Amino acid sequence: MLDDRLKQIFVELTSIDAVSGSEAPVADYIERFVKNLGLNCYRDDADKLSKGNTGNVIVPVMGGGEFFLAAHMDTPRSTKNLKHRFLSDRITSDGTTPLGVDDRGGLSAILFALEKAVENKTLLPCTLLFTVCEETSMAGSVTYMPAPGMKYGFTFDSFMSPACFVSETCGLIDFEFVIRGKASHAGISPEKGINAIMISAEAMTHFPFGRLGDKETANIGIIKGGVGTNVVCDEVFMHGEVRSGTIEKGEAMIHKIIEDFKQVCEKYGGRMETKYFWDFVPYKIHDEDLPFRHFLKAASSVGLVATPMKSMGGSDANSLNVKGIKTINLGVGAQNPHGNDEFILYEDFINAAKIAYQLLTTHLE
Repeated sequence: MLDDRLKQIFVELTSIDAVSGSEAPVADYIERFVKNLGLNCYRDDADKLSKGNTGNVIVPVMGGGEFFLAAHMDTPRSTKNLKHRFLSDRITSDGTTPLGVDDRGGLSAILFALEKAVENKTLLPCTLLFTVCEETSMAGSVTYMPAPGMKYGFTFDSFMSPACFVSETCGLIDFEFVIRGKASHAGISPEKGINAIMISAEAMTHFPFGRLGDKETANIGIIKGGVGTNVVCDEVFMHGEVRSGTIEKGEAMIHKIIEDFKQVCEKYGGRMETKYFWDFVPYKIHDEDLPFRHFLKAASSVGLVATPMKSMGGSDANSLNVKGIKTINLGVGAQNPHGNDEFILYEDFINAAKIAYQLLTTHLE
């Protein structure tokens, strides 16, 4: 059965409506929670990048230690009017709203474990990091400045079961293309125009949609263009992404796509404007790395077999690895994330809290 205190913390957190950029009420809750335990915390200036109403909440325990536990405070969709349902084996909503288990499940597990560790006087020096805007820009983890002694960390933010952890991810290139043609009257003088829609359609026949390999995918998800049926369209906007297991392969993929599109534009006398950036970069954690070893010990202590996994998604762990802080994303069991059918099994929730407690209280020798 679910621990009553863990249940209480989860209900309180998921009852707060705080989407990306509006996390201040969750930050207030965490601040009150840790101060009631006799711990200090502060907020950084991540809101300057996120344009939201609060920065990250950072709790340096006994000087901050050499590792951190992290979870994000935002939900991608509103949980306003959430009605919890406690079934025989899981927590769900009533189906009219998301449950908010991504990532209030991770938040709850960490806070419950923290409270227990303080009560038992077993808490080790460490840092707790509660970030903003993970679901949108990852502004919180991008802004976070680790203390000089910080070596490694854990994010509690995966849909996988608590025995699993993300040891390897792809990276994501976000791109925007503008295809420019020439406007003219589609009925009177279509030959004077250059149709950007026609150029785009042909160019997209060269685009590598879908899964391209073990760690590569590509997609164009947004297309906009045209002002009327009687106008030869002179501008089409496209927004898409490329995911790759290595920076080198990702760069090669996006440059090939751009070159293919430009060739079609030149064929019809059109022009093309492009911009792209790495939204997050790949990471890979090896079995000799500190977070890998620490998690294996924590999982084993609660009777779980730690299982490294690859992921095609990104998280705060990607941003934190870029800073040189080896970080893995841990399974919390937040299943069907972002949908109205989100749920978390009691067994997974309890195990996530147990692992958090072990990480907070067990030395890595």
